[in-house]
Amino acid sequence: MFGADTLPGFLPSLFWGIITISILVFVHEAGHALAARALGLKVTEFFIGLPGPKISFKIGETRYGVTAIPFGGYVRIPALEGSGPAAELGLMSDEERAELGDIPMWKRIVVLSAGIVTNLVVAIVILTILLSTAGLPTDQGYVSPVSGGPAAAAGLPDQARVLSIDGVPVETFGELADFVQTQDAGDTVTVVYQVDGGESQSLDIVLAERPSEPDVPAIDDPDAANTGGDVDANQDVDTAAPVSPHDNLPPVYMGVAPYMIFQPLPIGDSFMHAIRHIGLIAEAISRLFNPATFQEVVDQSASIIGMSVMSAQAAQTGIMNYAFLVASISISLGLMNLLPIPPLDGGKIVLELIQKAMRRPVPQSIQVGLSMFGICLLLVFMFYVMFQDVLRLAG
Repeated sequence: MFGADTLPGFLPSLFWGIITISILVFVHEAGHALAARALGLKVTEFFIGLPGPKISFKIGETRYGVTAIPFGGYVRIPALEGSGPAAELGLMSDEERAELGDIPMWKRIVVLSAGIVTNLVVAIVILTILLSTAGLPTDQGYVSPVSGGPAAAAGLPDQARVLSIDGVPVETFGELADFVQTQDAGDTVTVVYQVDGGESQSLDIVLAERPSEPDVPAIDDPDAANTGGDVDANQDVDTAAPVSPHDNLPPVYMGVAPYMIFQPLPIGDSFMHAIRHIGLIAEAISRLFNPATFQEVVDQSASIIGMSVMSAQAAQTGIMNYAFLVASISISLGLMNLLPIPPLDGGKIVLELIQKAMRRPVPQSIQVGLSMFGICLLLVFMFYVMFQDVLRLAG
């Protein structure tokens, strides 16, 4: 499916994918380990990678290391996992649970949820720092001409701040786009603009009919640049993409793209934006449980392949974009682990609550069965999404 030149191009993506996943898995597993130690529970292993051949060293009672399969990670906490084959699924035998019966359920739940909490806390810290230093992209009426468009042909300079069009004051790209939509192809409009805060200048631009196949993509979500969805919002996009919501792109365009100005936010506002970002990702994940939106969410999901490609692209555009992506994936990792599907953390927490309600352990055979079912379900989902990513790369 891949051409001969695909592998060399994918190797940098694979590198960044390993780095990104390793960072986030380390954060997640460190949350479990630190919580266990804080509660006086023994941690025997801390590994980055899936179980398999490994390189390790021991400090105190804990063995640390890296396995040959770097995507994933795990910690061994006997008070939660026991020993033997069932431990591979994070389960205990009935005898082991009886021996450890003096460990309160709340301690086990705290340790199980600590990885999720750590992922979310790290993401909040990263986003708060980003938004309070780099800031959010804001629409202040700055534009850049799109190559081959009417504005470029008329000589509009890059990063010009549009003050008015045909005598109508404009303060944002959205207001400019709305005005253009009221005109016809062939109309001449007079644009008054500034460059670097200098003197006002005017320029006549002849509006054109939108090309049937524009060379640059259009913004489908007019407010995307102002939601913190991407730290680097200054991309070449066709002006014809409206900033006010419209179902269809207008037939007339001026050929300018919004140039967003980054404005740092106060710490409190940055923190609240980070919380809202978690809410947006949580809402997207919740749509997996709605039959009407399930396929749409799956089609938009990314596997380790897709995340590797996105990590490499973000790293190439700068540390800010990469940090934003890491924070977003950290949120997704934490929230996905909250799903009540064994052997995810959320599934284990649900089992703990069920056993508390029943006042007796769930038989190990049932726990193993549920965990195996969950693993199969997750593998099917993972390979389906991975297949989609391969098709996207091949296309």
